[in-house]
Amino acid sequence: MKKTASDQTALPDLTTTYTEFCFCDEGETALFAVRDGVEMKHALEQLMSLLRLAHENNFQASEIAEGRLAKMVLATQHGLEASKAIVASLLKSIERQAVTR
Repeated sequence: MKKTASDQTALPDLTTTYTEFCFCDEGETALFAVRDGVEMKHALEQLMSLLRLAHENNFQASEIAEGRLAKMVLATQHGLEASKAIVASLLKSIERQAVTR
């Protein structure tokens, strides 16, 4: 069966997979977990919120950081901005796909 252009551009229905994090007791007990089955769009929206929070906290740190630490904070700020741009791009793609379906 030959695939059409629309078949090749369609996004699969991606969801999250259960993943534990924030381990206590020397890595044996997880305090938190990402739930299984959350739609990718919703997971990316939550990720964007977390990145915005980290970006704001890092920006506040940049206002008081000096010397070598200031350079590290600036590098972290760049990484956070790039991460936010990637997530925003993915969310735009998901929205565009939803409109064309």
